[in-house]
Amino acid sequence: MSKRVKDFLNIILNGTALGVVAGLIPNAVLSTLFKYLGTLFAPSVFTTLSQAMYLLQFSIPVLVGVIVGQSLKFKPLESAVLGATVLAASGSLTFNAQTKAWTGVPMGDLFNVILITAIGALVLSYVKDKFGAVTIIFLPITGGLVAALGLVTLPYTKSLTKLLASLLFEFTTLQPVLMCVLITMAFSFLIVTPVSTVAMGLILFTNENYVGAGAATLGLVSAAAVLAIGTFRANSKGASVAILLGAIKLMMPNCARKPQLFLTILTTAAVTGLSGYFLKILGTHESAGFGIIGLIGPTKSYAMNGGNLLPILLAFFVIPFVVAFLADRLYSDVLKLYKPEAYKPESL
Repeated sequence: MSKRVKDFLNIILNGTALGVVAGLIPNAVLSTLFKYLGTLFAPSVFTTLSQAMYLLQFSIPVLVGVIVGQSLKFKPLESAVLGATVLAASGSLTFNAQTKAWTGVPMGDLFNVILITAIGALVLSYVKDKFGAVTIIFLPITGGLVAALGLVTLPYTKSLTKLLASLLFEFTTLQPVLMCVLITMAFSFLIVTPVSTVAMGLILFTNENYVGAGAATLGLVSAAAVLAIGTFRANSKGASVAILLGAIKLMMPNCARKPQLFLTILTTAAVTGLSGYFLKILGTHESAGFGIIGLIGPTKSYAMNGGNLLPILLAFFVIPFVVAFLADRLYSDVLKLYKPEAYKPESL
């Protein structure tokens, strides 16, 4: 693969990661706090604040397009067109034929976001200097045509998530200990890919598989522990905090460039998943895809295990971080499979 292609793909991944983080972090950090404060005083004020934080997530496709455009040295109009193109093709807005109204979901399908960002960037790079004085008319139209292509590819990219879910569903039929380990490892891997772990959790665990849902939650915690410790070692303390607050997908480019990082993540997940089984960590289809974001995973498990706090503290805040620290030292310092700088995000 040529350097130009690698650089282009790196820009796409970095732009996607940064756009996801910028759109998700406000809600991840503040939603739980605002809900709690709203029960104490000024409920209407905190309801409005919560809605604002939630709505920011709908900007993710636009943010991805604009950030990639800026990284490619696009002019303001070109970046704006790419952002609008990605939004239209992302699947975050869909038409409901029954209600005859548009409905939205945050972020859309990240596979399609990445695909159309790449295609749109290539197309706009080719045509941006071709229209002369009528650029302001025909460049947005070109973006609309690329967006139409995105609507064609959207059902196929969505089916990738469903296909992965059908494969992972086989894990739920296994002996409980093995199921917990494999589900934890699978979710720790998926969280640093374009796959939506929230959607995956909703698909997999609607059958009241509380043990499996708890294992999925611990998978996200395992990945967060490894990446937070790794970025801290790489002197990216801001990234470390962001990861703990939910910005795990920030590390997609790093894991793509250095797949050895998955060894640390999967090792941590295996041990954490095993401990989660013996500590009786539970979850639901609604909490499975969140991990420790907004403390959704720990609070749900705490409510389901009869209010026993010690297993929650061990499974979510002690074991994964201790194992992550040791596994990182093993693969980085002892086996020399990667350097600490492998964790340093390029997009920050």
